[in-house]
Amino acid sequence: NTTEYTLDSQSDQLGISEVYLRKLFLRHLGTTPKQYVLALRLRKAKQLLTDTPFTISAIAEQCGFSNVYHFSREFKQKCGMTPTEFAMQNRIYEL
Repeated sequence: NTTEYTLDSQSDQLGISEVYLRKLFLRHLGTTPKQYVLALRLRKAKQLLTDTPFTISAIAEQCGFSNVYHFSREFKQKCGMTPTEFAMQNRIYEL
């Protein structure tokens, strides 16, 4: 059973309000918690797209996206190309 980390659970654990935690996060990291997590997931996806033969669906799941469509939409919006295009340009793993 995996523990789900939410902003609410983290603020409770730290003994501060969710709003205050969000403000601290923005002040010190320059981004929102949601955007920070998205950036981490996309960074991991880029690494998997480059270094592994995994399918786009498998990578989406491994990176915590609810479905491949959401993953593909976010990836294209943030990276300027689809995950498939990125893999074709950057994959070092020979199929």
